[in-house]
Parts: sequence; structure tokens; C-alpha cells
Amino acid sequence: MDAILFDIDDTLYDQAQPFAHAVRSVLGSIPASDDELFDASRRHSGQVFAALSAGRLPTQGEYVRRMQQTMADFGVSVDRQTAIALQRAYSHDSGEAMSLSPTMAQVLDLCHRHARLGVVSNGRDDRQRDKLRILGVYRWVRPEDVFVSDAMGVAKPDAAIFLRACRHMGVEPSRSLYVGDAFRVDVAGAHAAGMPVVWFNHRNREMPRGEQPAEHEVRSAEQLLSLMRSLLHDQETRDA
Repeated sequence: MDAILFDIDDTLYDQAQPFAHAVRSVLGSIPASDDELFDASRRHSGQVFAALSAGRLPTQGEYVRRMQQTMADFGVSVDRQTAIALQRAYSHDSGEAMSLSPTMAQVLDLCHRHARLGVVSNGRDDRQRDKLRILGVYRWVRPEDVFVSDAMGVAKPDAAIFLRACRHMGVEPSRSLYVGDAFRVDVAGAHAAGMPVVWFNHRNREMPRGEQPAEHEVRSAEQLLSLMRSLLHDQETRDA
């Protein structure tokens, strides 16, 4: 295995925590758990995801609709200005609620000892790189090995962003591995580029019908660490 590439949002860190932090910082107490708030936001993120998949940044109106529809699920009505404040808090002020778990740090430590590490992410280039700084990921990943859709002009699940990342890193897709949480974006996209995949299915989602299964599926950071120990040990044995 020459390279291991990671998604950022809801893979390297738990995205539910900063989203819930943003909601409560603007609206106060909401009768819902962090995971319930985040799952609701995902249900209403179709337009946002479609924009990113088309290689463009979502409009303010698309972000506003997501926030309004999400909060409506909990009986909370928000006007446009409040929805904008929610999105601003989520995008810019939630870093204090964003953290790399000790187990994920162990995963990166282990992988870094055996392969070159990279990141492939959808989103705004400066924002995604700022997340990596907050998380401390540059200890393991060189800045030139970070590939964000905004800067690349193409977004997951398009195979092109994975292929360009591998080409820039000087590695073959078939000898690399991608780790991501979103099946249709991460798993299907990496497969289209000829990359084997670890589906980091920590939210216990069902695999979409008719899709090619990921080579590996794990449901926690602990399972991911165990899997990587096994994969990299097997590689060491073959190379010995």
C-alpha cells in the first residue's frame, strides 16, 4: 500500500459535535441530541451536496433552506437572518467543538509509519485546510497532499478528484486506500477511480441498493484502528 487518503468531515472528526455547538450557540437549548441534530441536517442537505458534487460552492439560499428545514424538524421556526447566523456559526465559530479523537490519532500514527497520507475532501479550500489545522492533522499529512474540491475544480463522487490526487502524489490508485464515511460520495467515488475503500460507517447506515460494497466496513474508530493494524501487518508480511 503506497498511500492512504482520508475524507475530513465526519471521518477524521465527529461532525455532529460542531453542528450541535453552532445550533445551541445561536438558539440556546434544543430538545435533541447532537446526533439527532446532525442527522436532521443531513436529511435536508440534498441541495448543498448537489452543489458540491457539481464542483461549485452552495449558495447562501441553499444553506438557509437547510438550516430552516433542519430546525423545523424540532418544531423551531427560524427566519432568514437567524438561518444565516446558524450557518455562520457552523462554518466559522465551531472550531472549539471540533477535535481529533485519541483513537483517530492512533490510526493516523499507524498509517503514517507505513504509507504516505493524503486528504480528499469536498468544500471550500481555505475552510477545509483550516479544519485540518484545528485538528492537528498536518502532523501526518503534508499540505501539498490535501486536495479540496474548491481548488481542484471537481468534487467527489467524480473519479477525477481521486485520480488527480493520486497523480499529484505519484501513487497508483490500485495501490492506495481511501477512508470515508459517505457511501455515495466516498465509496462510490473512490471505486470509480479504481481505489479500494474503507467505509467508515460509524453512523450505522444501510448500504444503498445496487452499489458495489466497500472492500472493508468499520463502525467505529476502534474498529478502524484494528483493521489498519491487520492490513498493514499483512503488507509487512508480504514485503518481508
